Amino acid sequence: MSRQRRIRVLGATASLAGAVLAVILMESPTVQAQEDLNGYERSLIKIGFEIAPVPLNLNGKDPNLVGLGSYLVNAVNDCNFCHTSGGPPNVNFANGFNPYFGQKKKTDPTTYMAGGADFGPAVFPIPGVYPPEESGSYVGPDIISRNLTPDKTGRAEGGRTLAQFMEILRTGHDLDQIHPTCISALPTPTPANCIPPPVDGNLLQVMPWPDFQDMSGHDNEAIYEYLSAIPCIDNTSSPPPAGAPNELRNDCGGDPSVSSQRSHSAARRSARPLLAQVCLHTHTLGDPRCAATT
Repeated sequence: MSRQRRIRVLGATASLAGAVLAVILMESPTVQAQEDLNGYERSLIKIGFEIAPVPLNLNGKDPNLVGLGSYLVNAVNDCNFCHTSGGPPNVNFANGFNPYFGQKKKTDPTTYMAGGADFGPAVFPIPGVYPPEESGSYVGPDIISRNLTPDKTGRAEGGRTLAQFMEILRTGHDLDQIHPTCISALPTPTPANCIPPPVDGNLLQVMPWPDFQDMSGHDNEAIYEYLSAIPCIDNTSSPPPAGAPNELRNDCGGDPSVSSQRSHSAARRSARPLLAQVCLHTHTLGDPRCAATT
């Protein structure tokens, strides 16, 4: 056999071996599982776009992350239940579309993720337990849910970067420092709006960041991408909740097409009705906070 012919034979053999290997890999359990996983995520992305309750701005965004984020935010975690600015009786649902009243479900887009839910103090008074004796009867300010809509920069939660957002979900670090731990509570709470120990005012209270920290970075990035795509709700002119001035601040840049002025002070919910709904919603009636609502 000539040298040139041997080279052609070897080349054909290598090509055939490569084709056989490719078939084997495609049919292997690992590759098949990956394809199934990708197909499963595609189905979640599709659902996410179908259930998104507000128009989405996809400019400069990864649509796959946006769709997956919508699924995680709206179907899995129900973030708007706590971060809506709506109040009783419909809370986060549009008037006439409250499923708990036997009506067809529809989220109120004008209050979506705008914040303002009043959860009461971080820890309700427990005789002999909280607050500590040196704090008297002072339990700290009410915990108000934050505005998660993007600001004029287009970044989620009022302009947070992805790195900041991931830090919040991973550690619970309150970058706003709205309610620091008290140095002293009497005669005047110091610093202002402080929370008596052992509550750590450096950490977000009520918000379930200990659950989010166990989610994958991919999922948390998808949540961020989705929250960056929802409409901004601008409430720079509305009165802040007493004792908590920064939760609801958000500047859409004065563009009326992306702003929705709303009086959040009028929409604030009292702690007990909201906590009662949260306890029923999450089935945590055994929690002492929930017992206080019954």
